[in-house]
Amino acid sequence: MLLQFVTEPNITPRDRRLIRSHVMRGKNAGRSRPARTPLKHQNLPCISLANKKDPEPQEMLELELKHTLSLDRLLWHELTIASFPDHVGPQTRRFMYRKLHLISKALYPPDFCSEVDLSHYAWLQYGLEDKAYFYTILAISSSFPTHFGGPRTISKEALTHISRAYRLTNERLSSPEACSDKAIAIVTMLAVFQRVHHQHAIGLVHFEGLKRMIKLRGGLEKLMQEHRVLAQKPWRLALEFALQDGSMPSFSLDEVSAVSITNTRPKPSPKPSFQTIPYLSPPLHSHFTAIQNLTYTLNTISTPFPSFHQPKKIDYLDYSDLISAHLHHLLAYAPLSPTHRQTAPLDDLVHLVLVAIMTTLMPEYGKGQSRYDLLAGMLRDAMKRMALGKSDEVMMWACFVGWATVLDEVDDEGWMVALARNVCERMDVESWEEVKRVLCGLGWICITYDKPGMRLWDRVSSSNNTT
Repeated sequence: MLLQFVTEPNITPRDRRLIRSHVMRGKNAGRSRPARTPLKHQNLPCISLANKKDPEPQEMLELELKHTLSLDRLLWHELTIASFPDHVGPQTRRFMYRKLHLISKALYPPDFCSEVDLSHYAWLQYGLEDKAYFYTILAISSSFPTHFGGPRTISKEALTHISRAYRLTNERLSSPEACSDKAIAIVTMLAVFQRVHHQHAIGLVHFEGLKRMIKLRGGLEKLMQEHRVLAQKPWRLALEFALQDGSMPSFSLDEVSAVSITNTRPKPSPKPSFQTIPYLSPPLHSHFTAIQNLTYTLNTISTPFPSFHQPKKIDYLDYSDLISAHLHHLLAYAPLSPTHRQTAPLDDLVHLVLVAIMTTLMPEYGKGQSRYDLLAGMLRDAMKRMALGKSDEVMMWACFVGWATVLDEVDDEGWMVALARNVCERMDVESWEEVKRVLCGLGWICITYDKPGMRLWDRVSSSNNTT
């Protein structure tokens, strides 16, 4: 091919255009010039979807993961700085980000508590630093296949994770760090896993080992001084097991004396007017008054209509101490074992109702996960033993609180509706507003109990209409 060079120094734009035309001549020979505007009447091929099949769930999940950035950090909450102590796939990583966030939020009711600062929450940090704790959290989270706090099952994934946690825990307990903070946290969560699945006997085995570890650390009181957050869960576990078997709490009141009910309890303002219950024993009357103040404060905090006097939400650590201290004092006053019960029917019933109220305020892994069969049976017997007419207000209170807390809406519906109807007739109560006024005067948590309470009232009203 002959090359020609342009050596003329003075080239005008017209010359350049001619040169380009000459060079490109022949390249597009025989071709029409393409349109510079889009075609308006272009017929696109029709694709038939008749034979197309919907993708399988696993294909959808793989597609979702394929188009998801595999980030170690999420941008929508405090777990953005999180990384896990063991290698996990993208699906498990996303699962843990979501579950850790939900667990921390579910433990402390947002209606009453300030938001948990996940970046400084020790029980979350253990899951990001220790393999055994991490797999225990995975086992607990995998126990809820549909959604956290929903129906639970010991799935294949949960068994795999808890087996790894056991192996790693045994290695930790055989090392010089057998009583370290992380070791205590791991054994605590192993007991929690069994509590989630209502395996009381196995949970007690873990809890007995946990008590020995705490004793070697100087006792619960010293642990609370050194690490308040770490000590809270073993304390709550002691109360949970006492509720299950009716025993005294494993830790004495002296060991938790640093947590004072009067110092921790928010002061209600303005001072409310409560109903009194005559003839209560002085110690029980003190507990009754304290829980009246507590329920009033919680109602004021969670009211949908804020006011000038509305107190701030309680710090989540203070909330945990407050609820545990109230329940501990109640169980120390009279454990649920039949040999420790009050002889006076009124004292017995009021005490059981107060315990039932406190169980619904305990931090737990999802609403309604804990089951208190012993307490429910004793409350059922106390209500049937209490004669009508002695204190109709207390009987109404016991009916509606029991229905909203530990009694079964299916198994107990028949006699509960009949008893509540008789009480309401004796008191000449004709509306839910009148019932609620009595309940709030004795101790009632509106945001938690109103819906089940209204269901009981609807059944009472419908039974009145049919008789």
